[in-house]
Amino acid sequence: MKILIDVNHPAQVHYFRNLKSEMQGKHSVYYSSKNVPIIEALFKAYDIPFISYGEKKDGLINKAFKQLRYDLVCLKHLRELEIDIALGTSASNVHAAKFTRAISIATTDSDLAVLPLATKFVYPFADYLMMPDALAFQRHPKQICYPGYQELAYLHPNRFTPNPEVLKECGLTEDDPFYILRFTAFKAHHDVGMYGLSTDQKWQLINLLEQHGKVLITSEVNDPDFAKYAAPISPEKMHSLMYYAQMLACDSQTMTTEAAILGTPAFRCNTFAGKLTVIEEVEKYYDLAYSYHPRHFHWMLRKMDQLLKNPETKPEWAEKRLRLLNDKIDVTAFWVWLLESAPESLELTKAGKIDFDRFR
Repeated sequence: MKILIDVNHPAQVHYFRNLKSEMQGKHSVYYSSKNVPIIEALFKAYDIPFISYGEKKDGLINKAFKQLRYDLVCLKHLRELEIDIALGTSASNVHAAKFTRAISIATTDSDLAVLPLATKFVYPFADYLMMPDALAFQRHPKQICYPGYQELAYLHPNRFTPNPEVLKECGLTEDDPFYILRFTAFKAHHDVGMYGLSTDQKWQLINLLEQHGKVLITSEVNDPDFAKYAAPISPEKMHSLMYYAQMLACDSQTMTTEAAILGTPAFRCNTFAGKLTVIEEVEKYYDLAYSYHPRHFHWMLRKMDQLLKNPETKPEWAEKRLRLLNDKIDVTAFWVWLLESAPESLELTKAGKIDFDRFR
């Protein structure tokens, strides 16, 4: 089996990185990506070679002009490598696979309603659309669903053990309270018209959290005003740092789910609040995170203050985390089976004829 995984976002390096080690020696797994510094840094950290598609463009018009070139380059690689399965969120994988024998599996964990371009120009060309079962209600004709989240491909206890050494790099011990802030750039195609925290709101968060411990910031936005708070660790160590943190406050979807899976209270403030079913499940069913529209920022501060004053917050979150983990699967284990047993496994999953207990 030969598999090409295209990566469009740093989180996707984490989603799919364990497939390399799990399938090594039995199958050939290739990775591709555009030139994005943090993606390249993560590939290097995990010793994963990748095929470069060149510079990534911002803005819808620039992206559209570049897409045909990406598709042609992808088609070249699919043919030369004799790829059997093209996997990921990539439009290029899906488009190019139509002209080869490769099966294309598009992946998402977002509601189709917030992905109008992908829903119109990507998913109709995919052979399968893979998503968490929280999104099963959408009844997409090509969907295959599983009881988990993409983040459980690398943060399930079978895959992740926190490393306390990261605390030393930040001048901390396990007894020191600290808080993580994550600021997002909102440059993806689905981010058009959306926004997160304002500069003033970011400072309000810092001022609140500094009363309780150290504040560490990780950001896609280069803002020198926050430079002194920058978390002094490489990106692949962030999950260990998040595990030990007392709280995460952010305008990021992915890190909200990551924090919840790790048992760290997460507060998200952006205009996607209430629009993403997977995070809604994390919030409303498991009570592990909270989301607010920026106009309701003062509501978020009030709820944060309540948790900050409760010395049992982290132990309570540890219990709620266990409930989530008991309901979900080791997503990497499922993906390995799905790929190795394709196409039969894909059809069985699509028909809902899989006992997922084998992946718990």
